[in-house]
Amino acid sequence: MTARNIAGPEAPGKDPAALLRQLVRIAMVSLVVILSLAAAGIYAVYSRHVISRAELEAVRIGSALLVLERDSLLAQAPAGASRIALDAGQLPPLDRRIRQFLKPFAIVKVKIFSADGRIVYSTDPLLIGRVDADNRRLQRALAGQIDSRLEKKDEVLDLAEERKFAVDVVETYIPIRDDAGRVIGSFELYVDVTVDRRDIAGGVGMSVLLLALVLFFVFACAFLLVRRGTDQLKATQDILHTLATTDTLTSLLNRRQIFLRAEQEFARLEREHEAGSPRKALGLLMLDVDHFKRHNDTHGHQAGDLILKEIADRLVRSLRRYDFVGRYGGEEFLAVLPGTGFEGTRAIAERIRERVEAEPIVIGGVEVPVTVSLGLACTVGEMECFEEVLKRADEGLYKAKSEGRNRVAWVEG
Repeated sequence: MTARNIAGPEAPGKDPAALLRQLVRIAMVSLVVILSLAAAGIYAVYSRHVISRAELEAVRIGSALLVLERDSLLAQAPAGASRIALDAGQLPPLDRRIRQFLKPFAIVKVKIFSADGRIVYSTDPLLIGRVDADNRRLQRALAGQIDSRLEKKDEVLDLAEERKFAVDVVETYIPIRDDAGRVIGSFELYVDVTVDRRDIAGGVGMSVLLLALVLFFVFACAFLLVRRGTDQLKATQDILHTLATTDTLTSLLNRRQIFLRAEQEFARLEREHEAGSPRKALGLLMLDVDHFKRHNDTHGHQAGDLILKEIADRLVRSLRRYDFVGRYGGEEFLAVLPGTGFEGTRAIAERIRERVEAEPIVIGGVEVPVTVSLGLACTVGEMECFEEVLKRADEGLYKAKSEGRNRVAWVEG
């Protein structure tokens, strides 16, 4: 980093690039959340559709089965009401007829319950006679409500006595009513919807993919717009930062910034010393253009500006990469030389003076000799503050001017 382009600490405020990265992270999280919620919502809609369709099919099959087997399933109660009743001898022929009737349908299991929750018939004969008293879904059916739910069964014995594994079924409880409309029992039908569930997975995947592509396109367009805005903001911030920290004529640090950098350098050396490092020296150079007002009066203010810019350029070329320099005010400049003792500071000052003297500045095609005077000061003994060292450098500059100009001078600390 050269002395010319050191511009001090970063400008305050948020970095537009950091803001853009934060927006990208928010967009990515939002994308994941939106797609997750969309997938869950689409899955729920598809599942509800499958359940509704399976429930409608189960109700139709149950109604048809009741019509076909009414005489076998219903018996007259003593008070004239109907009830679900099956004799053991009726079960084998009833089972054959039910299986034959259900063959064209995707039914894998059937149960018939009496009003007290007893299983009077099932395609799984081991279940017949059991009482499912704690089955809340059955209780709702016996109260007159149809109840359907999508379930995944690890293993099911279908109507053809074949075992099926990992089967998706819709379990539907359907109230059985007598002629008077009273609920006297319930069907429970298992409708195989495995194929539909696979279609659901494919539908959800395709829907989410399409949504992801749309969101990606929208976010990409938004990202490009935001990035363009942040690039413009960054460029504006850079311009404002440059204006706030540099001298517009010479492109050196301005007075406020060179003071700030000098104070930071003094504080750094003091911290290093307190941490146990040997105390390091630091040099300051105050430079003033000799007879600057005369040059201005003779050649004009534009010539004066040209002289200041040329002096600034030669200053930078004479300093080391870790030194920094700024315009102190008017035709005066201040250079800070970290880690430089008296002899080193004096050698740099002489190099600057000689370079300025040896190269006349061309103004309007005319070579104009220009010289400079320099005052130097270095930290000595106990660490001094910036203001104290600056005061001695300024006194050295005054001494150089009073002794005839075009020289380097200093006062003893």
